[in-house]
Amino acid sequence: MNWLIINLSENNDDTNILKDLLVSYNADVTICDSFENVSILEEYINHCEYCIWLGKNPYASEIYMKVAYYFGFFIGKQLPFFCVISDNKVIPAKSENCLVFDDLTSLTNTLKDRFPEFIEKEKQKNAKLKLIEMGIPFNPDSFAFHIASDNEKECSLFFDAGIDINSRDAAGTPMLCIAARNNRKKMIEKLIDLGADINAISLDRGYSPIMDAVWKSNSEIVEILISRGANLDFISRDGQPILVLAVGTGNEKICRLLVENGADFSICDSMGMSALAYAKLFKKEKLISIFEAVQK
Repeated sequence: MNWLIINLSENNDDTNILKDLLVSYNADVTICDSFENVSILEEYINHCEYCIWLGKNPYASEIYMKVAYYFGFFIGKQLPFFCVISDNKVIPAKSENCLVFDDLTSLTNTLKDRFPEFIEKEKQKNAKLKLIEMGIPFNPDSFAFHIASDNEKECSLFFDAGIDINSRDAAGTPMLCIAARNNRKKMIEKLIDLGADINAISLDRGYSPIMDAVWKSNSEIVEILISRGANLDFISRDGQPILVLAVGTGNEKICRLLVENGADFSICDSMGMSALAYAKLFKKEKLISIFEAVQK
């Protein structure tokens, strides 16, 4: 993080207090105490990401014309800009990014409160730069590709860069479904931990993540999704209940997991057939016994 402290007062103690605070958070700090060398000041401003103004009110002083441009620069670029000015009523552009304080204590308390936010933004910025260096676009399709390819390092950069966990690829497939279809157990857990919608529905198949896991016959992922609260009575866009899909795959372990955790094997598909009816139709005796045991 690059911070610029502009201090035109004669009090260097405040500058030192702020510098020590910022350095404690591993920030790079530049101090400017003069407007005499405009080119140097502009270089400072062009490279900083945050600015602190200390001293007399620029809008009530002889340097108004010199400073107005720089105030406008920070506000226009929406860079966080903090001012400690006792007479702040004449500051014309207070905003979310331009905060004015009556004293140094108020400013330092605010900075301490907001530094986790600044650190998170710095982490996101660095992760995005790293992805750019690797030639990786920062978008949902690219993220989906790396989930499917089990590229753990690249996926970690997407997380650090602040990718929307509930974003979808171009086909409308949620990232959790992408992970389930590609048997990415660790990714499933990570996405859920970060707030992914466990019952998000894909636009292509109309499946939820647990339906994709059932379709792939991955009992481990099915078990994870059950433990995290997945809806077990969901019906896909084509009218297929989860248990009907499970009977179609013939996976006994998954069928047992589903019914023992509350999936209703009497729910019918668009053809009017239930999971139990299909098991009987195709003479899947083990599945019939599983369902009937739960029924009893």
